[in-house]
Amino acid sequence: MKRNIILLLCIAALTFSSCEKILDKQPSDKLSIVDLFKDVPGAKTALAGAYSDLLSEYHYMRNTMVYTDLLAGNIKYSKIINNRLEDVYNVIQTPIISPMNDTYAGLYDELNNVNNIISYTPGAAGSDLEKAKILAEAKCLRALIHFDLVRIFARPFNYTANASHVGIAVILKPQLFGDPAPVRVTVAETYQVIINDLLEAISRFDDTNKGVLNGELKQNFFTKLSAKALLAKVYLNANNWDNAYNTADEIIKSNQYSLLTNANYVASWTGRAPSSESIFELAIENTFNSTGLGGYFELTNTAYRQYAATADLTGLYSASDVRRPTTMFNPISINSVAYLFSKKYAAGGTGQTPIKVLRLSELYLIRAEAALEKATPNFVQANTDLNAIRRRGDASAVILNLTSKNLLIDAVLLERRKELAFEGNLLYDLARRKKDIVRADCTSQNCNITADDYRLVMPIPSNTIIANRSMVQNQGY
Repeated sequence: MKRNIILLLCIAALTFSSCEKILDKQPSDKLSIVDLFKDVPGAKTALAGAYSDLLSEYHYMRNTMVYTDLLAGNIKYSKIINNRLEDVYNVIQTPIISPMNDTYAGLYDELNNVNNIISYTPGAAGSDLEKAKILAEAKCLRALIHFDLVRIFARPFNYTANASHVGIAVILKPQLFGDPAPVRVTVAETYQVIINDLLEAISRFDDTNKGVLNGELKQNFFTKLSAKALLAKVYLNANNWDNAYNTADEIIKSNQYSLLTNANYVASWTGRAPSSESIFELAIENTFNSTGLGGYFELTNTAYRQYAATADLTGLYSASDVRRPTTMFNPISINSVAYLFSKKYAAGGTGQTPIKVLRLSELYLIRAEAALEKATPNFVQANTDLNAIRRRGDASAVILNLTSKNLLIDAVLLERRKELAFEGNLLYDLARRKKDIVRADCTSQNCNITADDYRLVMPIPSNTIIANRSMVQNQGY
């Protein structure tokens, strides 16, 4: 008994001593923030870190680039054990167990870091011109993160007539412990914040089409034109057709980017140099040697390989289409034959290639779709843009001249699926057009999902609901 008492006293003394040491320290995070943002070089360091955060597995290095195609029918598993995002594939995710819970937490961490940049950079010592660019790029990053969050965790913009349904918690300043708990605003309000950030960023950028980080390529950081490209995509998802058309049209006519040819399309996905049509992509460090997005699709790396294209997708391409995924025999595949992603994602590790977020081909398809939704549909422009992408992929494709609005919209959506496969778009395209998901090459517990199924929106993590009584859970969970 005496020994137990002595032991408890020792533990208490050690605990008190440790706490005393902690209490003796000044708030290290506050000091580090003040020190980091004392000048422009420090703010640039923080900005570089914010870009690097996008390459987390919960964000563009896996989850947000994979789950949309996995759930919507472009992707299946190429093995049967240790699979990532399996709950989403089976449509059985819950607020407690969902692979997208990490994405929710991670993206809000990213928002806090970006909000620090926006809050502290104005007081940094240095050039006003450089600070304006830092703030512009940070506003673009904040818009991108909010855009990803609202598409994952809320219904599409047109779910209600005025987008008055629940959106996400919009965070516009660094969150401190004493701050009021965040609440979810409407989807309309969410999109307005995203648009406001991008418009303000565009007004701050100069016309050099370069970011603030010297020596880097324009495609690796937000610029005035890449901010406009993201804005065009936001307008498309908000059914703001005139602005989507005009913004996409401006970028295409800027002549800052050009479509790849049929002959050099496949080669453009290898190496780390941006292509002529790349508008915004996430650069990979020269020393990068981790799994990477490509590692999940790599043929030889059976330890990590996860995903393959479905027959649903590969059957859409003609035999002469250069975008058609390569067919390879795979003895451990669920269906014996796996269509591998060798054309878009190189192997992980040192072979990992940049993650392309915005490409000129998507702007052509945005302009085509928006042209059809204008007050007076522009069939000539829609057909022209659609044919430009179709025949770039397959030089032998017949030239379309569709005169039915519905048929032409379906053709644009089909081309978006083929051109933007594995780039994290399919689920959102189906959702905003209120189309059901039908998966034929599918081993999921739920292969077919109707457009109004609540499970097409990811749940708010249960620990967020528990910690914040003001946070509303998505309907159905």
